[in-house]
Amino acid sequence: MKSIACLLALIGITPLTTFAQGNDLNLPPFTHVPHYRLSVSYNTTTVLVFAAPVRPVDRGDRDLLAQKQPGTDNVLKLKAARRGFSATNLHVFTADGRLFAFDVTYTDSAAATYDLTHLVVPRQLPGQVSLEEAPLNTYAMDSLATSVRSMPAFIKVRDRAFRMRLRVDALAATSDLLFLRMEVTNRSRLDYTPDFLRLYIRDRVQAKRSSLQEQELIPRYTDSLLTIPGKDSRTWVMAIPRITIPDKKEFRVELYEKNGGRSLSLRIRNRHLYRARPL
Repeated sequence: MKSIACLLALIGITPLTTFAQGNDLNLPPFTHVPHYRLSVSYNTTTVLVFAAPVRPVDRGDRDLLAQKQPGTDNVLKLKAARRGFSATNLHVFTADGRLFAFDVTYTDSAAATYDLTHLVVPRQLPGQVSLEEAPLNTYAMDSLATSVRSMPAFIKVRDRAFRMRLRVDALAATSDLLFLRMEVTNRSRLDYTPDFLRLYIRDRVQAKRSSLQEQELIPRYTDSLLTIPGKDSRTWVMAIPRITIPDKKEFRVELYEKNGGRSLSLRIRNRHLYRARPL
């Protein structure tokens, strides 16, 4: 009797299992987002120009650098953080509700500039994304930056490498902005020309085999930073949206040299941000 009951149970389960397996479907072709092939280099910068402001960027590998151009929200600069990194992917979301997908490989040859404003890409994201930044009062920002330049140094966050030093020595805050005063010192005899300056918040520890998602911080104001001659230094002030650092995340500032490998990196903690002086 027990054997018959087991047989009936098996007969009852088998069609359900077969039916479930038969319902497995591939996604239809019209749902596929096209992937474009793209190459980036260590010594040169690849530039992408979009028709709308760039929003979040999802990179499959931390060795692929992606930075919006300050003051030009629809321009994205790409560069390799090290030579010969493995092929990875990049997804770029824009404010007009579109998604651009790229398969990225490394190349030693010169990078290129791509104007994607005429590329027809279907709208994938629902609704229209509104711009977050309000127009800035240039005179007011210049006045605040001048106040930050005159502050005494009271923060010590720095990195030294390649006879170079990157340092944040003062922080100041308004109700919605955080000002950083930064100094680059060149102790070598070779001029140093900055290329990428990246500010972002990311997870302190990345899960194995997970993609790297970072929150880019785009400066609302920045001084011009040109070539730093040998045996010289430069100070500049920038303003970003006021932040504190969530638990298990970190705030990073990275500076990369143009046509060179002298990169510098800072990790700013909440205990530093809490010392920001009011403006």
